[in-house]
Amino acid sequence: MTTDDEIQERFAQKVKFAPSREWVNSYFDLVKQVLDVTGLKDDNPRLTMSLSPNKTNWHFPVSINFRYVIALQKKKVDEKTKYFVGLIFASYCRDIPELSRDRHIKQSWQFSNLRGEKTEPPYFLRFDNLYEVASLLDSSEQIKQCWHDALIAEVNRAKASTFKKFHQPKVYKLVTDKNFRAEVLDMAYSESKPLIGLLPDEIDEPQEFYEGAVKSIKVNAFERSQQARNACVEHYGAKCEICSMTFESRYGEIGKGFIHVHHLKPLGEIGAEYTIDPVNDLRPVCPNCHAMLHTRKPPYSIDEVKAMLKA
Repeated sequence: MTTDDEIQERFAQKVKFAPSREWVNSYFDLVKQVLDVTGLKDDNPRLTMSLSPNKTNWHFPVSINFRYVIALQKKKVDEKTKYFVGLIFASYCRDIPELSRDRHIKQSWQFSNLRGEKTEPPYFLRFDNLYEVASLLDSSEQIKQCWHDALIAEVNRAKASTFKKFHQPKVYKLVTDKNFRAEVLDMAYSESKPLIGLLPDEIDEPQEFYEGAVKSIKVNAFERSQQARNACVEHYGAKCEICSMTFESRYGEIGKGFIHVHHLKPLGEIGAEYTIDPVNDLRPVCPNCHAMLHTRKPPYSIDEVKAMLKA
């Protein structure tokens, strides 16, 4: 019988194909959105979540009633290893300007009609930038709705899939159980530099982190909980909350996971130990925007500096 440790080790080996911990964790967050939108549970006969890549090198694919709705791909392009994410969109996606001209869409194809399907089939779009996909879904209600419409249509198209025999419940757990995911990612990326970590618990039951213990040196400094910082970056991603810049997109490998973390309530104004919620109290920002936040005392708000960029 396979033990839990053996299962975690197997998953860790599969996860390590990804370029970084944050990258693959962001993908699992997208998959969680698929489950939230569709309402599909582990035992639903429509849902198939598998582990191993097939001959096209799609990793951790999710299918609903015979069609992929989201998957990762790793392949060689011009002698370089590239990483892609594919998502299903309703057929009207071709009429959405942001999608039709998006520079990060490297390939798209339209599914063929399945037996009994009378409506126009959806598209599967392959992007070369996972963070750009997340940004598009967050910033455009039309794009998000197009994605949601495609997902719901697949759920309603049939009641069961013969692919269910390939479903692996532990993949479902990897997506929905933050603690299990953290253990797998810790195992997979134990040798990488700890720029970020994973929030150990669901955000509706936040773990408490303590910061603010004053050190008596030439100037007052505050101990900052690395775990709290890691939890913030894991939740929001290593992308500036103000200007949306990522260091990986600018500097490549050396910039993976790098970002500053801004305290919405400055530690210097507290002067004592306090309990911090890394999602509600912290935000990831680039050094430039971080500096702009602190050009005033008290600091500008995130929204105020965002408004300055748009002015």
